[in-house]
Amino acid sequence: MSTSVTSPTLYFGYGSNIWRNQMERRCPESKFIGVGLLKDWRWFLNERGVANIANSEGNEVYGFIYELNARDEATLDRFEGAPDIYQKVYDVPVKVTVRSGKGPIDEGEIVNTMVYVDHEKVKDGKIREEYIARLHFAMEDGIKEGIPKEYFDKYFSPFVPSQV
Repeated sequence: MSTSVTSPTLYFGYGSNIWRNQMERRCPESKFIGVGLLKDWRWFLNERGVANIANSEGNEVYGFIYELNARDEATLDRFEGAPDIYQKVYDVPVKVTVRSGKGPIDEGEIVNTMVYVDHEKVKDGKIREEYIARLHFAMEDGIKEGIPKEYFDKYFSPFVPSQV
């Protein structure tokens, strides 16, 4: 996988950045492309208590695909702690499962995206308190946009307590 930077960047968000409002505030010029599916990776909360993904044959990760310009990508780098906490991985193939109607990308197409991965913290951890609500908003938006509820039940529910 390459580490080269091109602009605009297609970004695959798989954690709290599935929450559309958060992404709109963080990256106001970003464009929501649609839902993507990353095969043979696993979603989990790591030892820092935040979302991470790791190669895992037979698993899958759903998320949102956004188009980022250089300014929004730099802003997102700061929020994600790149390169100290998360490392950017480019050319990660993601299948577009639901398209929002914006842009030239078709449903079913496989696009190369950038993802943030923490290569150091790869063990399951306990969620940070402040992260609970953000992931609940992400799940709501994910289901609204076409991510199967069963996906969240399988991958998020073991880590994310129900809200009261």
